[in-house]
Amino acid sequence: MTYTDLIFLFGLFPLSAVLSLLDRSSEYKNMILIITSLVFFSWGRPFAVCLIFLSLFIDWAIGMAVGSMRKSNKLAAFVLTALDGGMNLGLMLLFGHNYLFDGTKLGLDAVMLPVGMGYYALRSFSYVYDVFRGKIRAEKNVFCLMTYSVSFHLMCAGPVVRYGDMEGQIRSRVVNTDKLNAGLNKMIWGLGKAVLLSDVFFQIRTAGLNGNEITTLGCWLGMLAFFAQYYFMFTGLCDMSRGLSLVGGFVLPINYRNIDPDELFTGLVKSYNTTVVGFFSELLGLPANKAKVRGAVCAVICGGLVGLWYQVKLNYLIVGLTAGLLVAIEQLFLKDKLAKLPAVVKYVYLVLLSLLVFGGLEFKSLYGYGKWLAGLVGIGTKYTLSVAVRDAVLNNIVLIAISFCIICLPVCKAITVGADKLSAKDRRYYGIVRAAKTLGTAAVFVICVITLAARAA
Repeated sequence: MTYTDLIFLFGLFPLSAVLSLLDRSSEYKNMILIITSLVFFSWGRPFAVCLIFLSLFIDWAIGMAVGSMRKSNKLAAFVLTALDGGMNLGLMLLFGHNYLFDGTKLGLDAVMLPVGMGYYALRSFSYVYDVFRGKIRAEKNVFCLMTYSVSFHLMCAGPVVRYGDMEGQIRSRVVNTDKLNAGLNKMIWGLGKAVLLSDVFFQIRTAGLNGNEITTLGCWLGMLAFFAQYYFMFTGLCDMSRGLSLVGGFVLPINYRNIDPDELFTGLVKSYNTTVVGFFSELLGLPANKAKVRGAVCAVICGGLVGLWYQVKLNYLIVGLTAGLLVAIEQLFLKDKLAKLPAVVKYVYLVLLSLLVFGGLEFKSLYGYGKWLAGLVGIGTKYTLSVAVRDAVLNNIVLIAISFCIICLPVCKAITVGADKLSAKDRRYYGIVRAAKTLGTAAVFVICVITLAARAA
């Protein structure tokens, strides 16, 4: 089950939200969340529940053992922490990257939440790791740890929330109208990103990167659409995750930041999946700017680990290592020089560098990647623009314009500030702006539901 399944939107989520409001105690809310989360996890795959419970109790037991011996026997605590990491890595590979076991007895017909299992594994290991580091105490109440581990709020797009940030909210949280309103709005707009905007760019990507009809503009627009598709899918699911959490009374850290050209390529890499990059950086002991060389080496290794975390494939490893290397070069040599460039030049720098580096994720071989690179400058292309790409762009021009307003930070800020100023003029304008936002939110939800129903039909 995922956030964009109709059975989740009209079944499991509202049922969980309503049932959790029947009692104010956090223990009751946790119980409802655990039950509904296990249904979310194991929908159509009951065997998954057994493994989830088994791994969860192992995490709990190892955490208790590590907590009791981290001072008296640090070597044994380290070994147990490493074993926990190995167990969670195995779970991630089995359920999240099961394509590695195709044709073997471990091969599964249906993989359970490929990216979600990555977050589950990292979150579970981060708990034991934080106990080992002395950041938190080992949790004695297994039901509190269970709430943290299996919550469906955290499954589809992160973030990697640390137990120390969640412990207080698990034991005591309040659901009020402000959280409900903010949560539902964030969830619906996130749904719009994931369902509507992502699909628009999927159409352009499919038409532009069609190997049978290579065109110059198709190569450019297709790869830009590739980035936009996954940007809106990822940020949409992240927004839904935070929205669902607010409805449940949780406040989560932000898992991505808006793209800011002033932060250069380093900022772009860190802004995408902030909590995952942060965890791997901490795990590797990424130092402050004082140890630049060591930091550069850690950045490269971190890039490779994040790439493999997404997909255990050679092109993902190469792209991850390349991104880490460029971050290292930027921090060592180019940061001060690039900071002086105009904002427009920085945007061009980010776009070109991102296309060249992350474009490798789209192709399974160097041949396909090289063919695309040649197409960017018109080599090997049939013509400049295909009918399929033109139609995909023109048919979705309104949603493309909306997407640009969301991605381009100056435009987004201008719209937001303009709406706030208009609302501040008098009550009539305030009412008009509020009504427009409400109608817009309702329209997005209705269109998303119709779109999802059409896909399911």
